[in-house]
Amino acid sequence: MDSKPTDVNLAHGPIASWRWGVIWLMFLATLINYMDRQTLMSTAKYIKDEFHLVEEDYGWIEFWFGISYGLLQFPAGYLADRLNLRWLYVGALILWSAAGFFTGLADTFYMLALCRIVLGVGEAFNWPCALGIVRRLIPLQSRSYANGIFHSGASAGAVLTPLLALAIIGPDGENWRLLFLIVGAMGLFWAVLWLWLIRGERATEIEQPSADAAREEEEAEGPMSFAQVMCLRTFWITLAVSLAVNFCWHFYRTWLPRFLDVDLKLSQGQIQWVLAGFFVAADIGSLASGYLARWLTYRGFSVERSRKMVLLGAALLCLHSVPAALISDPFIALPLVYLVSIGAMAGFPILFALAQEVSPRHTSLCVGIFGSLAWIVIAVLNPPIGRLVDQIGTFAPALIAVGCVPLFGATIVFLWPEPRRS
Repeated sequence: MDSKPTDVNLAHGPIASWRWGVIWLMFLATLINYMDRQTLMSTAKYIKDEFHLVEEDYGWIEFWFGISYGLLQFPAGYLADRLNLRWLYVGALILWSAAGFFTGLADTFYMLALCRIVLGVGEAFNWPCALGIVRRLIPLQSRSYANGIFHSGASAGAVLTPLLALAIIGPDGENWRLLFLIVGAMGLFWAVLWLWLIRGERATEIEQPSADAAREEEEAEGPMSFAQVMCLRTFWITLAVSLAVNFCWHFYRTWLPRFLDVDLKLSQGQIQWVLAGFFVAADIGSLASGYLARWLTYRGFSVERSRKMVLLGAALLCLHSVPAALISDPFIALPLVYLVSIGAMAGFPILFALAQEVSPRHTSLCVGIFGSLAWIVIAVLNPPIGRLVDQIGTFAPALIAVGCVPLFGATIVFLWPEPRRS
């Protein structure tokens, strides 16, 4: 049983500017999301020193964030399909911002772990809510592009975090806690902006599916239950793509600063600049992926074929992780790492677009399941990765393995059904 392939020639009028404004607001929310997440990455050495942690301990901190984030994505998707998205989104952002703020006040390892757990709970709602909103506001042909815009906030936030760390944290780690306090407080300003700008008819469009969106859902799948959705070929294809795309990106997000320290022997100041460059490259990948998929569609390729081509190109870029792991010269290894960053982040707009097409009625729940399983796998693997590095003193084997994973997703996605031609 498969969902109906979409028709590239589905007509729609111009997209109202306020709808793109909502997408950019979600860009800012995702920026704050990643800043709250990446403060740990930019302070990893100082936290390890203050709390007397080894690499495996650091892996456990990432485990608690990842496991709470992963487990909560399923109920987050379920709730996002049923509750008022305008209020659910802002409530989740306030929760994760508070968790980020209190991380700066943690004085024990267990308090630090608790803050990361709560952070994962709040952040689990960002993508199910945002993708549900995109699904309600943006037509099919432009969804990959809209996904690329709001998701690029992740890499933009990750760029700003190390730069802010350079400005705030002293050479010996002074004021590292202040970074968490400042980033955590940013969520309150966003919440005020969201509630002020999204009112009246605009709020109604976000809170509940529009008549056009409801009609599209009915035409696409009728009264299909979620149990029937799980029987779709497209559901399992998207799940495989999610595992592949998420694993590569989040391995680098978690362990890159430790790789730069352990393998490439960079100073803490150099690491912050490298992290900023890494996430600039990721931002390019996110925006370019969505734009390229849209460009190919308007050049005559089907929506499905365009996504397959872009995802394959992204996976080939990720293969540069293999030589990067084997080269100890930073001047050669770092450009290769930046190519991996472009490819790893480029997979997400395509993944999100696939998830939005599996089931219009159950979009957020599907996104929650895909993200949940991916994050649980990643979280479980983080402590063993840290233990392996403690034993052998290098990240090289892990980087080689992770660079090949996206190619699996890019291969599986070619099983996605193509549109039927008359």
